[in-house]
Amino acid sequence: MNKTAGSVRVGAGRRSDRALVHALVQLTLEQRFDAITVQQVLDRAAVGRTTFYARYRSKDDLLVKSFACMLALLDQHLEQQGPSCGRVAPVRELFTHVKDAQGFHRALGRSRKLDDLYQAGVEHFSGTIAARLPAGSALLARGYAGALMALLRWWIETGAPQTPHEMDELFHEMLRA
Repeated sequence: MNKTAGSVRVGAGRRSDRALVHALVQLTLEQRFDAITVQQVLDRAAVGRTTFYARYRSKDDLLVKSFACMLALLDQHLEQQGPSCGRVAPVRELFTHVKDAQGFHRALGRSRKLDDLYQAGVEHFSGTIAARLPAGSALLARGYAGALMALLRWWIETGAPQTPHEMDELFHEMLRA
């Protein structure tokens, strides 16, 4: 396969993934997550069943993988800042994203899907935080990742009284303590 064909294929996959995620978000804002069918997502996204099942096992899998992809993008943003920024996780960016998507977050809460996302967040951030800590800190990184997701849950449940920047400072101060 030549490079052009490969890049076109990847580009088409990204468009399909974006369309599927957008469709799932819109449908979740309109009805309970549990009531949404894969066919509704496919129809809204104008994506075929074969394309969907080549990437995802279910709408739950789409939700969790899209969340993990978003976290990876936030990590890339942090990487661009370099190690001198003194941060081990893109807390400010995560909290800003969640604050901007409060309606979607509430809808997922009603359908009891947040635990799956929080678990995916712990899994993701365990690895990325460990990569930014001294070698041999995997267990500590897992604890920090769990603390980050617990802070996010608390912040949402209390009505997001602090700014994302303040939450970033709080989290990173906990690491330095």
